[in-house]
Amino acid sequence: MLSCCYCQQQEDHLIIRSTEKLPVHTEVINLRRLLFPNNISDIKTIDFSLAKRDEFPYMYFLINHSSQGILTIRKEIDRDELCRLRYCRCDTWCDLELEIIVDREGFNIELIIIRIIDRNDHKPVFLKNQINLTIVENAPMGAMIKLEAAVDHDQGPNSIIGYSLISSKALPFSLLYNLIRGDLSLVVEQVLDRELISSYTFDIIARDGDNQTGILHVLVTIDDINDSPPKFEQLVYIINNISESISIDSIISRVHAIDDDDGVNGEINYYLISQDNCFHVDAVTGDIRVRCLLDYETQTTHRLEIEARDKGEGYKTDFCT
Repeated sequence: MLSCCYCQQQEDHLIIRSTEKLPVHTEVINLRRLLFPNNISDIKTIDFSLAKRDEFPYMYFLINHSSQGILTIRKEIDRDELCRLRYCRCDTWCDLELEIIVDREGFNIELIIIRIIDRNDHKPVFLKNQINLTIVENAPMGAMIKLEAAVDHDQGPNSIIGYSLISSKALPFSLLYNLIRGDLSLVVEQVLDRELISSYTFDIIARDGDNQTGILHVLVTIDDINDSPPKFEQLVYIINNISESISIDSIISRVHAIDDDDGVNGEINYYLISQDNCFHVDAVTGDIRVRCLLDYETQTTHRLEIEARDKGEGYKTDFCT
């Protein structure tokens, strides 16, 4: 079996290009043809051998038929693993240096470099399949949320070349990434309003040079701020036909307000702010109760002013009568 490789001369050594993960016994190069291309048939007595056997990187290679100098794969070479272990500089080239002993009427040492070429045998992978993020709704435009970038153990164009956002609906976000540093961030591009849209669901796609992809599912929850005041369902409540014989602590009506905020920002308490000792408003339910004996001859109408106040920081209010 022959490998796909070619040779180039550089200064005092030869560079042989060979793809990673070739099967054992695959031929890398014919040293006899490589080193003696012009008089290969005239040379009868010649012998090739590796300067070392079991040390790095010699343990990956074997010379079959020493007189022919057939350099073959002895052990599968995983370029990505060599890069991870820093056995070669994969920011430039993954080069393995071999000293070849040539015995031709005396010994000579030839230096050749096996340049291991990456194949796209990995796809981008996110460490998690799904993440949940929380962004406060008053986050300024341009605010960035740092994300864990995808990992692709391939190199160069076989590694990650870009990211994209995929959603069936328009998003107020964009992606910012730096492939050299391995940075990935979600950027707020529009004003957020939890009362309009409380969450977003979308995918982040990492893509390599061979169009292989990794997918991250994202749920962004918009965290509420106290930006919506309570609103009474009615500005004026009219209560008619209350008998002056009504018993104390009877409920005569109920006021109710709503608040579009979430959590404590949307929780409401009610307060009677007018000076009238004959009535009481329940702070939680908004029930209006009689607190004294009513006398039609003394007072025929009562005007109550009630405040609805939320529990958020810097509370907001509304009023009804």
